[in-house]
Amino acid sequence: MRPGEVQIDFESPLRTPSSDFEEISYPTPPLPYSHSILPATTRTDDFHYMSSEDTSTRRRVAKGPGSSGGFMGGSDYDTDTLQYDDHDRKDKLRPPIGGRVSSGRLHKPYPTPPTSISDFIHQNLEHIPPVIYTLLSCWTRFHKIGLADVVVWDEAHFGKFGSHYLKREFYFDVHPPLGKMLVALAGLLSGYDGNFEFKSGEKYPDTVPYVAMRVMMATFGIALVPLGWYTAVELGMSQWACHLVALMILCDVAWLCISRFILLDSMLLFFTFTTVFFLTKFHNQQYQSFSFDWWLWLALTGISIGCVTSVKWVGLFVTAVVGIYTIEDLWDKFGDLRMSTRNQLRHWGARILCLIILPILVYMTSFKLHFLILNHTGPGDAQMSSLFQAHLVGNDFWKNPLEVAYGSKITLKNMGWGGGLLHSHVQTFPTGSAQQQVTCYHYKDDNNHWLVLPQWNEPAYNLNDELKFVKDGDVIRLQHTPTTRNLHSHPIPAPISKLDYEVSCYGNATVGDIQDHWVIEIVDDIRQGKKDNVHRIRSLTTRLRLRHMLLGCYLSAANKVLPQWGFKQIEVSCVKENDPDDMHTYWNVESHWNDRCALPLPFFFPRFW
Repeated sequence: MRPGEVQIDFESPLRTPSSDFEEISYPTPPLPYSHSILPATTRTDDFHYMSSEDTSTRRRVAKGPGSSGGFMGGSDYDTDTLQYDDHDRKDKLRPPIGGRVSSGRLHKPYPTPPTSISDFIHQNLEHIPPVIYTLLSCWTRFHKIGLADVVVWDEAHFGKFGSHYLKREFYFDVHPPLGKMLVALAGLLSGYDGNFEFKSGEKYPDTVPYVAMRVMMATFGIALVPLGWYTAVELGMSQWACHLVALMILCDVAWLCISRFILLDSMLLFFTFTTVFFLTKFHNQQYQSFSFDWWLWLALTGISIGCVTSVKWVGLFVTAVVGIYTIEDLWDKFGDLRMSTRNQLRHWGARILCLIILPILVYMTSFKLHFLILNHTGPGDAQMSSLFQAHLVGNDFWKNPLEVAYGSKITLKNMGWGGGLLHSHVQTFPTGSAQQQVTCYHYKDDNNHWLVLPQWNEPAYNLNDELKFVKDGDVIRLQHTPTTRNLHSHPIPAPISKLDYEVSCYGNATVGDIQDHWVIEIVDDIRQGKKDNVHRIRSLTTRLRLRHMLLGCYLSAANKVLPQWGFKQIEVSCVKENDPDDMHTYWNVESHWNDRCALPLPFFFPRFW
């Protein structure tokens, strides 16, 4: 070989023996050349004429079910769209198509079935540490769990809610119902009859199986330890890191304590852990998208999201974690030019179905069960609309006379969000007029009762006179039955809503003035329709507004809470602005007593749903 010449070895490509896999030709990655001296006149551009016939390689594509990219198939990519450019050396090698994601546990093939006990033990050695930690968790959660034989902390609330489910009495609470239904299920399985009031600090009687109920709640806390271990495994953590995670969960005193009582927190944590665990399992299945396991773990993630938000709304925080992961995942797929539009849409549809629609269905199902179980009247009735209460078993609204007349004793329900019953009590305002307070109250008592009377300049109501019904435009006076004072307003600022007028009770059955007069304005009626079709006010179904005859303001309860001197009840004011769409100025007659009026037909009231 003369100096200045170069020797290049074009080796033939490797060949593999024939098999059941189809051959696809791709360019061969560049081969190293011998370390000879290149002449100065030689250019690397001259090597582009190499024949593709000598650089073909083979890629194995499995033949069989799922290989064609069907709905449950495992390929995200359309191989027909893959193109290679021989001129671009840096693009000769592509990453494995449909390969696993870059984080999480490495996928391992399933082991062969064990043929002996030693094989079985050897294959399951990795499960021994979480089993030991789970047994330790049982000891820490169950040890002397019944030592405190009194109602501890929030057991006073959630134990009582469980009692309502067992007695099927309707109640109202700020939390979603799933956790409290599980408390009731624990009581049912342990033989509790629901007749204990769960007063804070009260000693449990022998008839209440509080130990069994606490054990069932503690089971959710026990499950946190193995869930934490296996989540760490799925995240690809080292053995020491898995031990650290399990020990941190096992020895956390706060989680330990709240797991030993009849509370919602152990269930909240359990479903939070399951959400993260299922998400990691789904993440590690992305190397085979749309396979059965891929769909399984994605669906379980959605179900777990629905469960955690159905226990407490703080479960939305872990929902946000899943949402952020999903956004990033779909963004990465959107930027992958090798993925077909069809597969992009399939990924979006799968996430919408499993991570949005499925959790909403779980959440709504928990409320459906809640309303199906609590179909009897109970302490939370007044929190709900009048028509809802009318269909609870044991409710007495069916006794309501149909149409309201002068001389009727009524309760008025505010129809705004969170509205209560028009209420008054003997306590007076510490500021303003210092007259008797008027509020909205969410529980039923005699201080919610009002008497419908004619205005002062008309003849007083007489039982012997002809019955006169209340109509649209009538001017009436509302007298508080327990104290005989009249519903009153005047140009004095309300205690909270300073731009509105104060509403109070003033005078008595014989003393009053023109500022006790209110004008009836009918809005509509649920059964009779628009205002033009409504001739008389009916119980439950007629929506009306009360306008002060002198000031022109409207009686309103806008969910502003009074200070302690008002017993934290809702402020009632007279709103100067006339907004026909303001639901807080809408009222309906809820309870109605008048022996002179006819009772409604049994089928009169429409169903709530």
